[in-house]
Amino acid sequence: MAATTQRELAVNKDIDSVWNFVSDMSNWASKMPGYQSHEIISDDDSAWTLNVDLGPFQRSIVVDVHVVSWDSPTGVVFNIKGRYEPFTGGGTYRAEPAGTGTMIVLDFSAQPGGSMATMITPLVGPVLERIADQFSSNLAQELDGKVVEGAPAKTKTTTRRGLFKRLAQKIRAWLRSLRAG
Repeated sequence: MAATTQRELAVNKDIDSVWNFVSDMSNWASKMPGYQSHEIISDDDSAWTLNVDLGPFQRSIVVDVHVVSWDSPTGVVFNIKGRYEPFTGGGTYRAEPAGTGTMIVLDFSAQPGGSMATMITPLVGPVLERIADQFSSNLAQELDGKVVEGAPAKTKTTTRRGLFKRLAQKIRAWLRSLRAG
């Protein structure tokens, strides 16, 4: 039921300049697609109001963002939760020097919850892809960089059915190996 994706960016700023931008949650919020407003609650918590397009549905949502860890200047780990909508997610920001610039890797995940989760799950992957593309492009533009072409845009959606199917395949393979041995 969770979808994950990853983006890579190459920016023409040194890692400390990038960290100066990244370490301010207001900068992240304003680069989100559909950004309407945000509120800083504490050093680690904020609430973002976004207009999200879910294919047939479009609406404003409030997302509570909690930074789990700040690892200056190379990393951020964060969790998100819909304030009024049943979904959770999170992600990471990782950076490393690359010549005179910085290489950034962004990981995103989202998982629907509640009674509509099974109906919404097929939309999560494509929506997460679109949000990751737009956010990464906005961030790259702000930091004088670009999204790395050819970098794998990995999206993976895991459902219970998929987990059980893989488990059953492994059990069958194990049983076949026992019979053959």
